[in-house]
Amino acid sequence: MQGIFQALNFNGWTFLFQVVNLLVVMGVLYILLYKPLGKILADREAKIEGDLKEAAAAKQKAEEMLTAYEQQLHNARREAQEILERANKMAEETRAEIVARAKEEAGRALEQARAEIEGEKSKALAAIRSEAATLAVLAAGKVLGRTLTPDDQERLAREALAEVERLQ
Repeated sequence: MQGIFQALNFNGWTFLFQVVNLLVVMGVLYILLYKPLGKILADREAKIEGDLKEAAAAKQKAEEMLTAYEQQLHNARREAQEILERANKMAEETRAEIVARAKEEAGRALEQARAEIEGEKSKALAAIRSEAATLAVLAAGKVLGRTLTPDDQERLAREALAEVERLQ
């Protein structure tokens, strides 16, 4: 084995010095680079996790706000529908009231017209009776050829009126 070491030009002290040198360089690199780099990476990982948590919280808040806005929109639509229903109901009630008032006024006008017609009919019948009585008295006076006394005129008028009423 000694021959192999000589062929390779191997020196134990040099090897030991190179191993120590390697360990010192690794220690220096560990202290100067690995620790700060590890700290930077840990800080960055913590920042990313914090940002992810903040993003999740913001998403949750946005979803809650969206739900609240959707609920408000739903309530507003429901209120608008209720307002429309109340307006339609009030319009229907007003229409029904107007129709009822119009029917009532038409009924009153019809009754008034009937009363006026009945009154005019009564006046016309009274005028016809009076005229008929007068004509009957005149006709009777001509038939009898004499002047009738007021008592005769009254008796004949009553008889004529009774006859006219019987004919109706």
